[in-house]
Amino acid sequence: MFSKFLKDKKNVLISLLCILVAIRLYSEPESFFFWVMEGVILCSGFDILINKLFLKRTIFPKSAIITGFILSGILDRGQPLVILAALCLVAVGSKYVLRVKGKHIFNPANIGLFVAVALQLPLVWTIESNIYLIMIVGLYLAYSYKKIPHIVGFLVVFIVFFGLLERSNPLQVLSWFFLFVMLIEPKTSGYGLWRGSAFGGIAGFVSVLAFHFLPNMDPFVSSLFVANLCNPVLDRFFIVKPKVIL
Repeated sequence: MFSKFLKDKKNVLISLLCILVAIRLYSEPESFFFWVMEGVILCSGFDILINKLFLKRTIFPKSAIITGFILSGILDRGQPLVILAALCLVAVGSKYVLRVKGKHIFNPANIGLFVAVALQLPLVWTIESNIYLIMIVGLYLAYSYKKIPHIVGFLVVFIVFFGLLERSNPLQVLSWFFLFVMLIEPKTSGYGLWRGSAFGGIAGFVSVLAFHFLPNMDPFVSSLFVANLCNPVLDRFFIVKPKVIL
């Protein structure tokens, strides 16, 4: 039973997100819990509705549950509910609208957060409540998803260029939740050693540029948006050629 549970990595990620929210409740008021649950319910509801109305199918929205946790766990809960609902709709809807060659290229939660950043809404990353747990589970997910190159590519570029431009410790400002959860989202970050390293490297470089030149823009959300935007180019550049059997 437990092995079957672990086989679907979405179950592992949802469990991690639930634990991170539970840990944060020790230092946050009850309103934080209800805010997160509203995000989860809204994203799940929108995903079910879109699939039912337009695709004529019934789903259990695990991906939307994850999106809801991340979106509401990072967005400042002081925003009106209508704002959260609008961002949840943008996040979930992006999977079905912003597509290239039949697949979505943007991390759904991140596209919602990027719209929030563009509207100058504060992001507080409240869900990042225990970095050690995030690292342990994140490494397991990265290994399972074959996303280690993404993490290494990001860290190398981020540490080198942050040290050059900011001349301070980059690990003190790094979001481990971003690195081990958002960056390695399986459907929108690609696969392969060199493609993964390039994807992570782009995100790392843009993060540093945002830190240095665009202090009003969240560096991690902005960098993942740019890396996702580069997905079509990366897909064309890093083509895995089939082996020719003579």
